[in-house]
Amino acid sequence: MSHPPRLLIVAVSGRALAQSAGRAGYRPVVLDLFADRDTRTASSACRSINVPGTLRMDATRLLDAARRLAPGGDLVYGSGFEGRPALLDRLSRGRALYGNSLATVACVRDPGRFFPLLRRLGISHPAVRLTPPARPQGWLLKRPGAAGGTGVLPARGAPAAGADYYQRIESGDSLSATFLADGRRATVLGFNRQWTAPRPGRPHLYGGAVGGLTLRPRLRREIEDALDALVAETGLVGLNGLDFILRREEWLVLEVNPRPTATFELYDLDYPGGLLQWHLRACGGELPLRAAVPRAVRAHAVVHADAPTNEAMKRFPRWCRDLPTRGTRFAAGDPICTVHATGPDIPRTMALLRRRLHAFGRSLGRQAA
Repeated sequence: MSHPPRLLIVAVSGRALAQSAGRAGYRPVVLDLFADRDTRTASSACRSINVPGTLRMDATRLLDAARRLAPGGDLVYGSGFEGRPALLDRLSRGRALYGNSLATVACVRDPGRFFPLLRRLGISHPAVRLTPPARPQGWLLKRPGAAGGTGVLPARGAPAAGADYYQRIESGDSLSATFLADGRRATVLGFNRQWTAPRPGRPHLYGGAVGGLTLRPRLRREIEDALDALVAETGLVGLNGLDFILRREEWLVLEVNPRPTATFELYDLDYPGGLLQWHLRACGGELPLRAAVPRAVRAHAVVHADAPTNEAMKRFPRWCRDLPTRGTRFAAGDPICTVHATGPDIPRTMALLRRRLHAFGRSLGRQAA
């Protein structure tokens, strides 16, 4: 397929997509909420398009910046459009869209359509309700328009809106599959273990993930077959993620994220030219013959502000990404940066990540004092 001469990347955070695009020779225009230092370095132009004081896209600022900075740029989108299909539709007009169509997004994000589809395909999932359970204990309220765990709340005491649904809490390991799709079948790039970083009002906030998880062959084949069936039914294309709970040999689908997820970066360096290039190719109907053999196990963790602050660190270690510009103001719970680690296996990678998080926390405290 012919690749676009110029790319516009729009996401809550566009840094990982921009750096992957750079590995394929692009200098994209990036519009996201942070316009941090490493995103600016990886882009030809970068602007923050958040509603001031929030972690939400400002539609007017976004559309205006896209018209001015990338009038002919083809669109790659990441997180931030969950629950905002009208905004994605306006942004994509007159552009080639490298990602899932609005119809596909609606299919996998609408609980009234998605979970019946899973049942028809024989894919297990936790119990789901569109109306409040009689006893809310043990249930979650989930908002399909949220990302990164921001819209997952205990059912008890959480007010419901029109599109919200309820999902029973199940015990087990919180895992995900990062995969490419071409509208007919899927190629799993890797399995990941992920965790939360609870904050007041956001008890299931995304905290990070480690890749390179090995599943038993039978279980892996079962998940791959289920993804093939799901892709064929929904038309998913490009980079996507599947969140699921694993309990012994039983797995339960939580949701599909129909866009490049944070975990794609855990595998980006295993692919010459990066995975953004494969996202473009998969949207055009081409998949790699097989997933690359990982050269290392990678992990990342999001560092959130414990309290409001006007200044982060003056100097960041080399293993930090998403570096804020000087003078950035952080509300309690806002992301400051991500800490990364690489190792030969999961135990040593996670041990290194924990040491780096501890060291970063101490440095942050000293420099803020």
